[in-house]
Amino acid sequence: MHPDLGGDDNSAAIINEAYATLTDPGNRSIYDKSRQSKEQTAAFRKTARRPSIQQHQCTFCRLPYDYDKKSLADTLCGNCQSPLFLTGQSQIEDRDRRSNARMPNDHPLIFCTHWPQSEPYVARADDISLNGMKFHSNICVELGQVIKIDSQILRAVARVARSERQGIGWGVGVQFLSLCFVQSRGSFITERA
Repeated sequence: MHPDLGGDDNSAAIINEAYATLTDPGNRSIYDKSRQSKEQTAAFRKTARRPSIQQHQCTFCRLPYDYDKKSLADTLCGNCQSPLFLTGQSQIEDRDRRSNARMPNDHPLIFCTHWPQSEPYVARADDISLNGMKFHSNICVELGQVIKIDSQILRAVARVARSERQGIGWGVGVQFLSLCFVQSRGSFITERA
């Protein structure tokens, strides 16, 4: 490739630069790092081009997962078993709060405040709607805290919207972030025109 032997100047310059970079340990290290960074960027761009799959995190334990809307409805997190289906609820103002019919439901449930948690806390559900639920607990739960709830009826990840002292325990109101019903039994909501 040398110009005196019939090669062109550009090819000879590229080969000389490559030789100088590869034979010097410092320059070789810098080159390897930049090449690795370019390969990672190319791999990221390749996965980012998939239109139907998006990368998301579990709302409770933050484990990344691929989001495919078609198969997500009953999917649970592989780490903490929280439902991955995000609820599409809108914020309910206080004056409209009772326009959403609630289903009285006195049943036991367990909840976790962090992951992993060795023993979940025990509570008793008071009532449930599609947007959230109210339960009674022996421990105080902080406002805004994200918790994982499991019961015979549902699995959910919820944000604490209310936590009030009630007798010897606490009344806790939560808004669902993700929700999955364990089994459907009869009518859950009613509509009125």
